[in-house]
Amino acid sequence: MELAICADSSWNRWHPTYDRLGDRCRRLGIEALELVYYPQNEGFDSAAETLDGYGVRIVCINATAKWRVMITDDVAAAQRAICGVIGLADEVGAEFVITYPGHNPAWSFEEIVERYKRRMAPCHDLAADKGVTMLLENHFDLRNEDPEATDVVREPELTARFLDALDAPHVRVNFDAGNVYAAGIEPWPYGYRILRDYIAYAHLKGMSRFSEKLYGSADQYETLSDSHAGAFLPVAVGDDGINYRGLLMEMERDGTAKYAAFEDHAREEHAERVFERGAAFAREAISAARSGPA
Repeated sequence: MELAICADSSWNRWHPTYDRLGDRCRRLGIEALELVYYPQNEGFDSAAETLDGYGVRIVCINATAKWRVMITDDVAAAQRAICGVIGLADEVGAEFVITYPGHNPAWSFEEIVERYKRRMAPCHDLAADKGVTMLLENHFDLRNEDPEATDVVREPELTARFLDALDAPHVRVNFDAGNVYAAGIEPWPYGYRILRDYIAYAHLKGMSRFSEKLYGSADQYETLSDSHAGAFLPVAVGDDGINYRGLLMEMERDGTAKYAAFEDHAREEHAERVFERGAAFAREAISAARSGPA
């Protein structure tokens, strides 16, 4: 399992250039990156070349939550956009593409499976043709769209059932333990072991339950909230409420995730500490898994 960095929406706000992102990767000794699809960013078209100058290669492209095929009013536009991301992944040599389906609580499980298959068919066909693995990321209810907590990417057992129903070998899981935790569910061992056979990639995001009594005013941080479980604070991996050491060691021994990408939700003033502590923690856990008894 190789460590990577995900340049997500907080990067888009607080890190102005791909050169700075490449420099951060180099300082941390990380050579793999998940590029988030922000074509409006200055330098996006040459991001692969810029990052290559820092010894960083793009291994995954995140299509963002903008093109959620299950809730869009323009399915054809979403299909074109996602196919464009798959084409970019093929162009830069990225193995994975992350998409977010969205959730309509009015549909039954069977309707969700049938509609998702139909709406994603051209995207999945292209991905299979290009040899790109599509990733579904487990998630929590950030947008108050899931009143009954029935989103197929929320509960691990439902996610496993959904993947079985899709029966698409090139569609796998991006296991985000922080998102599982924010959904009020145990990430490890429960969540991971339920999804173990479906995982190909992982996000590393330390999460702690947020309280102003512990951390001060929320406006100092980038908090994330679930409509059912409450507010959480992204912190360094290893400083959080998740047993990341156990999870990382087991993922390494199982060989499930090819890459584990640190997802940057920390504000810039906290980011260096969050990344440095998380990278050191993850490397120690992975090293322990490699050297210790199974």
